[in-house]
Amino acid sequence: MTSKMTSTGIIITQGDTLNIPLRFAVNQSNGKIPVDISNAVIRMQVRANAESQPLINKAVTEHYDPVNGKTVLQLSPEDTNIPVGSYYTDIEIQFIDGQKFTFYPPKSASKAYFKVVEQFTKGD
Repeated sequence: MTSKMTSTGIIITQGDTLNIPLRFAVNQSNGKIPVDISNAVIRMQVRANAESQPLINKAVTEHYDPVNGKTVLQLSPEDTNIPVGSYYTDIEIQFIDGQKFTFYPPKSASKAYFKVVEQFTKGD
């Protein structure tokens, strides 16, 4: 598996799967406290620029352990079968009360790259 996510971007082979495990918690003096993400929506979009249509538009509404703030954002082969190139992405969470937070990239006012590299092994 050569696809990877760093604090500044994602590199993925065209047509590959990428599972992005996510855990939401707040820092307290006695450690990290899980955030309940029941009914929260995680959204990710990949675009060439801020004005272009999304090449990937993913939403996660079902979480495997929402009370403990745990979920997985999965990019499928269908999601990542987009033209080879460099794009931009961010990921946000929206809670049921309407609060919305962009949490990726982790640095405020920055862009995360989303680089798709060519695949050579094809299933057709």
